Amino acid sequence: MQIKDFENKSSTIDTPNSSIDTNKSLKNSNQASQRVDINVLKSRLREKENIILKKNILILISCLTLIIAAGISVTYL
Repeated sequence: MQIKDFENKSSTIDTPNSSIDTNKSLKNSNQASQRVDINVLKSRLREKENIILKKNILILISCLTLIIAAGISVTYL
């Protein structure tokens, strides 16, 4: 039977890449604590939807203009 003794244990604890791991964990905790406001997300979504809507309206107006111009030109032939 062996007697476990505190004198045999070393006082240093070896951790692999301890300085790199602590830096990474601090960065991750900072990113995790940031909250996202739902109003900010909604405003971004509205901006994107407005851009798409303007684009679709422009395409619709140009198609209608082309159809009307073609109709007028066929009428006068």
